[in-house]
Amino acid sequence: MTIIETILLSALPIFLVTGSVAGLIVGAVLILRPHWLLRAGPIANRWISTGSLDRILNISINADSWFYRYRRTSGFATLAGAIYVLYFFSVQIDKTSAGSSCIGVLFDSMVLIALFGAALALFVSLIVLFRPSLLRKFESAANEWISLRDALKPLDISHNNVDEFTFRHTQQMGVILVLCSVYTLVVFTFLAR
Repeated sequence: MTIIETILLSALPIFLVTGSVAGLIVGAVLILRPHWLLRAGPIANRWISTGSLDRILNISINADSWFYRYRRTSGFATLAGAIYVLYFFSVQIDKTSAGSSCIGVLFDSMVLIALFGAALALFVSLIVLFRPSLLRKFESAANEWISLRDALKPLDISHNNVDEFTFRHTQQMGVILVLCSVYTLVVFTFLAR
């Protein structure tokens, strides 16, 4: 078992027990004093607009002229980085320490993606060094501007469906929350033995 698996497996029960205790408290409040949560609602449901994030992400940065002006420097830097990543992920990294669990599968996927990206960077760096004109057609297609305003619009809409449903059925939601929390605590109590 790797260090990451050990940390995750030891932290999971702590998070679940903490969440269960919090669920017990919130469930009891929903059953006994639902108006307390109505007062806490404006604090917990504070609106955060994605408009500032949208403005930051919609700034265009043109680095093409710099890469063409310093094509040898950028080509050699990209080549060196690609060779280092290929060397590190194919020779240096200890793949046996990841294990064969879910983390091992994620680790193998990460290594494969890094190797593919490094091979692509190696190919592009050689083109930048020897025939940068081959990148002109690709560059015009890759530099097409895509605005994130439409993609982020659903995040800028307030969704109060869960709150409305919960406050219409406070007693039932409280009972469900308490039962689920008690179940989780009982299961972890028996598993801890």
